[in-house]
Amino acid sequence: MKYFICLIIGLSTFSGSANQPLEIRIDPPHWWSGMNIQSLELLLEIKLKPKEFYIISEVIGDNISLVKDEEAKNRDYHYVTLNIGSDAPFQKLKIKGWRTDGESKAPISITYEFKERDLNLHKNMGLNQRDLIYLVTPDRFANGNKNNDVIAGLRETTINRTEGFSRHGGDLQGLTSQLDYIKSLGATAVWTMPILINDMPVYSYHGYAVTDHYKIDPRFGGLKAYKKYSDELEKRNMKLVMDVIPNHMGTYNRLFQNPPDSNWINAWPKRSELDDQGGVGGATLTNHRYATSYDPYAAPSDKAQFTDGWFVPSMVDINQRDNRCATYLIQNSLWWIEEVGVDAFRVDTWVYPDQNFLDKWSKEIHRVFPNFFIFSESWVHNEHSQAFYFNEHKTLDAAADFTMYSSWKEALEKPTSWNSGLNKLYMNVASDYQYKSPDRFITFLDNHDAGRFFGKIKENISLFKMGIAMLYTMRGIPCLYYGTEILLKELDDHGKIREDMPGGWGKKNGSRNAFMNSGLTSSESEALSFVREMAKIRESYSIVNTGSFRHWAPYDKIYAYCWYDEDEIILILANRSKKSEYFDINRLTELTFKDLEIILDTKSNIDPKESLKSLNAKKVPLLPDGLKILHFTR
Repeated sequence: MKYFICLIIGLSTFSGSANQPLEIRIDPPHWWSGMNIQSLELLLEIKLKPKEFYIISEVIGDNISLVKDEEAKNRDYHYVTLNIGSDAPFQKLKIKGWRTDGESKAPISITYEFKERDLNLHKNMGLNQRDLIYLVTPDRFANGNKNNDVIAGLRETTINRTEGFSRHGGDLQGLTSQLDYIKSLGATAVWTMPILINDMPVYSYHGYAVTDHYKIDPRFGGLKAYKKYSDELEKRNMKLVMDVIPNHMGTYNRLFQNPPDSNWINAWPKRSELDDQGGVGGATLTNHRYATSYDPYAAPSDKAQFTDGWFVPSMVDINQRDNRCATYLIQNSLWWIEEVGVDAFRVDTWVYPDQNFLDKWSKEIHRVFPNFFIFSESWVHNEHSQAFYFNEHKTLDAAADFTMYSSWKEALEKPTSWNSGLNKLYMNVASDYQYKSPDRFITFLDNHDAGRFFGKIKENISLFKMGIAMLYTMRGIPCLYYGTEILLKELDDHGKIREDMPGGWGKKNGSRNAFMNSGLTSSESEALSFVREMAKIRESYSIVNTGSFRHWAPYDKIYAYCWYDEDEIILILANRSKKSEYFDINRLTELTFKDLEIILDTKSNIDPKESLKSLNAKKVPLLPDGLKILHFTR
């Protein structure tokens, strides 16, 4: 993707540099007609010599006109505002002006395109309670094109699959080739860690230090590969979830190296030189005290350090309170939705940016794309904090449910007592009264920032099945982290938990292949089969996540919850006792039924006779650490 447009200059009227054609960068690189956008602010950049300046004086187009041209504090940049008529057609504009050194001047003529929209990109937009998300670290999933492993001119130039924080070579081509595998797990949406370019000297694989907001990392295949990936998702009726980062960017981003205005950046104290990892030694880091956002007694200095401090020394904190910067970020988000057909955003580090900006950003996205879906990463540790960051934003569709994650850790990693284990899970679900729409929360057992689920439960296959079954049947939209389905189990640093997916690097790298279910251990194959079984159950019983929800306080270390309507009930029973326990069917009270069928038992094969025995005895037995799913007709 090329971002610089040739600038045509009269050669006879400008001495010196006029003998070479100039290059100008415009963000956004192009736009579309019919976008329900009346005003578009272009950020133009021309590298100027000390005495030079330029002016944009005219825009020639059909029902699109120049409102104003404003020079930024950094004279290399101009803010060029266009007025777009509601019936403006797709077309190529002429943006005209001149460039001078004070003594002579040369004309400027730029072609800027308004494209025709492809409305087919938005047929499947948004997420709902029947979706299931699959989270992928692209660099670690599958290498579809070894030719893009190393790109000349970028700062990180090596591939080392034995090192957790190096690049491993996975790309969008590899991910696209395995979409059928992902779909077999029940996934209807795929969320990748960021795929915009991270031209940083180290740790560039993870994507969270963006160095160009309008460029897909060529090591992932570039824009062409991203569009192909989007098309293949659409063919499978699957959705594209993009990871966006309004809070920070990489130190090698030109908006930090040569910003339009120093006010775009929260830089305190004064910037120092970058170290060999791209870090700023003098940067003040955030204190991570998210409570300062709602604490009525918070010290102003604590609040400022939380919002304006840098996440890490190599990630520049962006000042979204600057109106020009805010406009840039909003237009960039709209651009990617339209350019690629993005269906949902996952917003990184939601609690850290200016909250007023996030509200404005979310509202504008939903104004232009009413069916779009936005969910936040608000990594907090209690329900009232989660409610604050979710409920304060009326147009925020959902949040990653970190309190559910914590309660599942309690339920599956610790024994059950009055205040622990399954009772923590029960109390967490009981706290849903605090949220505006908890049914759309994104639920998960593990993710790219925490140790692997199977490792945390000490490689207990019974608890693995219990966790997966609850993930696929609990309220909210479930998210499965890649490799969880085959028992990846690393617990250490980020580099290790984002380990390579077996089979993604070809036969030369071993026979163990998750995608082909070959070379796996018997436990890994069993786990993969179980995840697919749960996918079929979730697909077969559409009442899950759409019916009415009810749960029962844990008795005898059994937690029970169900989905029901007038015609049927799906009841989930989980036993965290070290001995067999029984659930009393009479606790269903007014949820009357006629027939009972056991559709899943994680500890034994289903015996059809057991359904009749359970119905007659009114008690359902559960083996230690066992889970059953029952279907009732009414």
